[in-house]
Amino acid sequence: MCGVFGFVGQPTDVGNAVLTALKTLEYRGYDSWGLALSAADHLLIDKDVGRINGRRRVYPISSQGIGHTRWATHGGVVAANAHPHVDCFRRIAVVHNGIIENHAELRSALESRGHKLESDTDSDVVAHLVEEELAAGRDLGAAVSNTFSQLDGYNAVVVMDRLQQRFVAAKRVSPLVIGLGEYGSTVASDAIALHDHADELVYLEDDQLAVLHARGVDLYDRSSMRQITPISRVQVGPREDIDRGDYPDFLSKEVSEQPEALRRLVREARDEIQVLADAVRASGKVIFVGCGTAGNAAAAGAYLFSEICGHDVTIAPASEFRYRSQSLGPEALVVALSQSGETVDVLDAMAEARNRGARLAAIVNTPRSTLDRSVETRVLLRTGTEQCVLATKSYTAMLATLLLTASAVAGRSSAGSEAVLRAADAIDEVLVNGTRERIRGIATTVARSEHLFVIGRGVHYPSALEAALKIKEVSYIHAEGFAAGELKHGVIALVEPGTPCVVLCPDDQTRTDILSGAAELKSRGGHMIGVGSIEDPIFDDFIPVPDAGIANPLVEAIPGQLLGYFAALERGNDPDRPRNLAKSVTVK
Repeated sequence: MCGVFGFVGQPTDVGNAVLTALKTLEYRGYDSWGLALSAADHLLIDKDVGRINGRRRVYPISSQGIGHTRWATHGGVVAANAHPHVDCFRRIAVVHNGIIENHAELRSALESRGHKLESDTDSDVVAHLVEEELAAGRDLGAAVSNTFSQLDGYNAVVVMDRLQQRFVAAKRVSPLVIGLGEYGSTVASDAIALHDHADELVYLEDDQLAVLHARGVDLYDRSSMRQITPISRVQVGPREDIDRGDYPDFLSKEVSEQPEALRRLVREARDEIQVLADAVRASGKVIFVGCGTAGNAAAAGAYLFSEICGHDVTIAPASEFRYRSQSLGPEALVVALSQSGETVDVLDAMAEARNRGARLAAIVNTPRSTLDRSVETRVLLRTGTEQCVLATKSYTAMLATLLLTASAVAGRSSAGSEAVLRAADAIDEVLVNGTRERIRGIATTVARSEHLFVIGRGVHYPSALEAALKIKEVSYIHAEGFAAGELKHGVIALVEPGTPCVVLCPDDQTRTDILSGAAELKSRGGHMIGVGSIEDPIFDDFIPVPDAGIANPLVEAIPGQLLGYFAALERGNDPDRPRNLAKSVTVK
């Protein structure tokens, strides 16, 4: 979840280069930040809580610096807990992503040996462990290797040595990318931060350790410290534009980009989707795994596969996958859905599937992410970076990919493409006509509520889950999605006069049943908000969306996104950076 960036090379304004790079990683979410620079005879440390925003500070020219954006797990949101952390002699600066599961034992042992740790974080122990290794006469690479072997859990650490003017980086699951450029070497938690600095990229693997210096990188096998040759990839294309342009925030920009993202997917991903469809056909068992929004897309995909190609698909939350994986074998295909490709629960699920002999596939938005590099078959979503923490265009692209794959399995690829393109046109209508303003008006009422419910049936039940997720993520209203047939089994007890109830009511086989559920809510005083192509007198408010047939789930995603967005603005929330949330969840 944390953002990491470091540079070592020709003297320059490293401090502000670090701040600029960290801002490209803001999509990960953070509550504090900090940096360390190698000054002439000391480490310069600058830390603060809150957002970096547009700040620019006066820093001395330096040839080495490292920065970090923190999402608190151990210790409160105070400047002392922000990274980097230093050793007792302020020679070493450390940034860390992950959770050191045995940090309490390590801290106790260090303090018993006289170390004074300056924060409440688990990360602080790394600097002092490296300090001890250096004091024992080991070089920096061996010192970090020995230290890393003492850390339990999924972690990435970058250690900066002021005296030797170099970094050492190591990781387990949590990602690190090394950049090689004309003016020096860089390291980051995401390649997006390296575009302005690197011509070539080296993706660090779990069994490797990297020593970065001004002239490049030396790569080692971490267990033996035997030097190995880095496998670098050329940085492709110009740096992606991550400006908001004329939009007030990234959320509204990314919602508006969905129609073109869907059209691009249809144009460019045909071959990848056919390969995935062939893998599905060849499998005796297919399991979709994902977390959060990706998990909701997986659930919708199970319905789409049943309806379009008659293929039975199992779905599992990635965090629960290990508890139901005992029946997997070579006949199984496990398909992971992920925006970042770095979500640790998804990577854990895929490792478990691999250990059980299953074949692996991914539907992922981030090229060269850990997930992308670990599977045999993948479909890239091609939506571009999502800077907003909320997933919007990646969700509809996942749905479209699943629809297209199911259509290819059924031998009707053209029909699938036509359906997705029809959905793209329908989303355009929702975004450009009066529907958007109608949703804004409804959100004014929703924003005054403490609770909200969304109901759907069939493939629209996962859509209800996703709409509720979007609303709660950004507006902080307690929102829950339910299958309408489950209302009588407890949910209806929560409905009071005036409670907003969003009803996903398309013109398909679910309409009659969903209207019956709506009547139950209405009779208890619920304020009924319908979403569909045909209005009904039962609704107090109605959000019209064009009918897109089998692709309706793509279109009905938009009202939930916009309701959450406008309710957030009404309540004074930052739509791009919801509290306590991060885009890429790289800790368990």
